[in-house]
Amino acid sequence: MARRRRAEARDATAYLTFAAELWAACEFCKDSGRGRAAGLNAIHASIAAADAVCVLFKGESSSGEAHGEAAELLAASGAPGAREKAVQLTAILGMKNNIAHERRAPSRVEAEVLVKRAQRFVEWAVETARIKTGRPQ
Repeated sequence: MARRRRAEARDATAYLTFAAELWAACEFCKDSGRGRAAGLNAIHASIAAADAVCVLFKGESSSGEAHGEAAELLAASGAPGAREKAVQLTAILGMKNNIAHERRAPSRVEAEVLVKRAQRFVEWAVETARIKTGRPQ
């Protein structure tokens, strides 16, 4: 069963702040040729961004060990475009084991694909939060 945590709207701001911090680390790592670290930061920024959207639209975030639960909660959140973005989040999360646990580092192309997917996802989450709250995030 999916584990969830009740949350308030102000928690969404904290999740978005965390996503932004992770995204900044992703960009730094990408620019300095650290594909694995860039990928992991991109994945975790996506999870934090998904949590922000879920908090704003459903009043809860995923707290389970299985990151796929975050995609399921997002799909059910009622946020505009959430079902499609849950598919995108699932694809991002699907790359986590390869990035985190394979002996070989991801290729430049693999890292770029992951970072680009995550960038689109995080940008969607920020824009969705801005529209929901009526203020810049």
